[in-house]
Amino acid sequence: MPDKPYDIENDIVYKTTAEGKELKVNIFRPKKAIKATILYAHGGGFMKGNRKDITAKRLAEKLCPEGVMVASFDYRLKANISAFPLENQPAIIAAQARTARVGMPINPYFCGPRFYAALEDLSDAVFFLRDIDGPAASKTGPLLALGVSAGGIAALSLAFRPRGVWEELSQPDAVIGLAAAMVQPWRLASDGLPSLLFHGRTDRIISPTNTRFITRRVATSAAPLEVIVTDTRGHNTQIDLFIDGNDPDGNPWLNKARRMMRLGSDHKE
Repeated sequence: MPDKPYDIENDIVYKTTAEGKELKVNIFRPKKAIKATILYAHGGGFMKGNRKDITAKRLAEKLCPEGVMVASFDYRLKANISAFPLENQPAIIAAQARTARVGMPINPYFCGPRFYAALEDLSDAVFFLRDIDGPAASKTGPLLALGVSAGGIAALSLAFRPRGVWEELSQPDAVIGLAAAMVQPWRLASDGLPSLLFHGRTDRIISPTNTRFITRRVATSAAPLEVIVTDTRGHNTQIDLFIDGNDPDGNPWLNKARRMMRLGSDHKE
């Protein structure tokens, strides 16, 4: 069998929560010089899933030969409002209510405390990766946050940070959300990060109505968010399509990730 194009570093603690829980990251480090990094956020409705999600390994097998490091991290699941300081709780509750009020057909769990916990942990994972090889200079290259479903919701939201205390969250250089949504579309703005939303036309987990809503908001806000809607049926099938499939012109969809890393490099500079 051919050698793997990466070395694996498992179970690295990147954060300890206020409750004493250790959150960990697994890293697929390419054997050649690192040119860019993908931070992978798993799906699972903010209720299940972990850093061992097979999608991270699939991305590493495809992209580590090109010098792309892939990191897959755990984030808090099933978080409730008590996980946040009292002074931040009203803003979370108000934003959750606003998502429903503007007409986004989304599970309330996807935009409440569970969402905010994942958002904060994603930010901390970004900060950790920036510093993992020493604070003098980042060795990650441009950092792309790529999330699936719930993980994609958190990633897209980090590209357009909530106001208040969350305005100080660490950001990647670019973002991709697969089978995801932007649950606070009123925050889409021209000064956000280069982003991509990749969604299925008949997704039954996250309604395509969200995608249409977001597309209209992108048009009026000039947000740097590209929206791609595929005819492939299903929710998790979008992952397979993006990693292994081709666009209508016969080009690998994964080229979109490569392009986003280049855009992230421009943003980084």
